[in-house]
Amino acid sequence: MEFPEDFKNKEYGKGSLLIANPVLPDPNFSRTVILLCDHNDQGSFGLVINRSAQLKAPDFFSGVDILKSYNEKIYIGGPVSQSMVFYLYRSSRDISDLDEVCSGVYLGSNLETLESLYLDIENPEENLRFYLGYSGWSGGQLDREMEQRSWLIQNGSEQFVFLDSENLIWPKVVNSLGAKYQYLTKAPVNPQWN
Repeated sequence: MEFPEDFKNKEYGKGSLLIANPVLPDPNFSRTVILLCDHNDQGSFGLVINRSAQLKAPDFFSGVDILKSYNEKIYIGGPVSQSMVFYLYRSSRDISDLDEVCSGVYLGSNLETLESLYLDIENPEENLRFYLGYSGWSGGQLDREMEQRSWLIQNGSEQFVFLDSENLIWPKVVNSLGAKYQYLTKAPVNPQWN
């Protein structure tokens, strides 16, 4: 699938959103948006932000007292190490105990750190998301996928990461790239269906 010419010059790194090409053949990433949490010569790490799991937090965190009242979805961060839990926390103030991925969005994986922060989180149902597993690339692998045009790039933003409906994230992020990319939202998942 051909992208507009300006696509080739896009820079990406920590805090970028990777938007799956609609014809990306890997079912793990079909129409996904990944928040790139780290990117360097050694490799890349990110979380799929628009794929929910079939369970809610109370089912998963039954042994964590502080999360008993948190009754939201849990998301699939990616196909790697799905027993690992990560969380993204939206805050307008600096959170020194967590890693700021993009403006106002902080990454954590330590539940003890979360317990110390949880009581200060305003509206945790709106400002906290949990992810099982992650998406990872070895050194140079993501660069090769970019050359193959597997991903589009947009700047990360809390408005996309914490959008109410995960089904709207992919089309809204694609549309945010501008009118010349909007045709992608109508592309079939399988190009042979065209």
